[in-house]
Amino acid sequence: MSNMLPGLSFFDPALWAQAEWSATTYRWHPGSEAPPVMGIVFGNGLIGQQIFLNWIGEFSNRDEFDAIRVSVIEGDIAGMKSGYSVHLSADRLNLLAHATSVGAVITEGDQWTLRSLICRMHPTPGISVMLPQFKREFAKHGEYLLAPVIARDGQLWFEVELGIIKRTIYFREVGEIGEDDDADAVVVKASGQAKS
Repeated sequence: MSNMLPGLSFFDPALWAQAEWSATTYRWHPGSEAPPVMGIVFGNGLIGQQIFLNWIGEFSNRDEFDAIRVSVIEGDIAGMKSGYSVHLSADRLNLLAHATSVGAVITEGDQWTLRSLICRMHPTPGISVMLPQFKREFAKHGEYLLAPVIARDGQLWFEVELGIIKRTIYFREVGEIGEDDDADAVVVKASGQAKS
């Protein structure tokens, strides 16, 4: 991949379109003895697996530099059903630091664009406990696994061996999202593009 910053293949819009990110789900140890998992549910499992394999091939299964920015934005957004949005994006400065750590040379002439991937979730009010429980487990353990989830035989299978260990996630409310310089501003502006 000439003139492509290492790690950007994870955010390849063509791959994500083919992979069909349809939902986000969560899993945790029944005795709270291990960090929780945030699962990215893919309609096309093989492509979803490839996205995570690309990252592991470049950087291993631990996002030491927090180059993948993960945020969960709760609250109503105009033009969308009630729920919350999961936003995956590249953190520009952290991605540069990560690339430098593996010896990549980035010059002024290199062209690259930050990508944003958004999935809107619609939990049943008063019933769904998945996100609140994930928050509690993350607060306790201080890390989580971001992993692909594949639908097979009517069930969801977490591909934990392809997961990426992360220590940072941003839990936010729609009302605190700022203007264009806010990393999550695209979530509010993309109301017509995000999955509904």
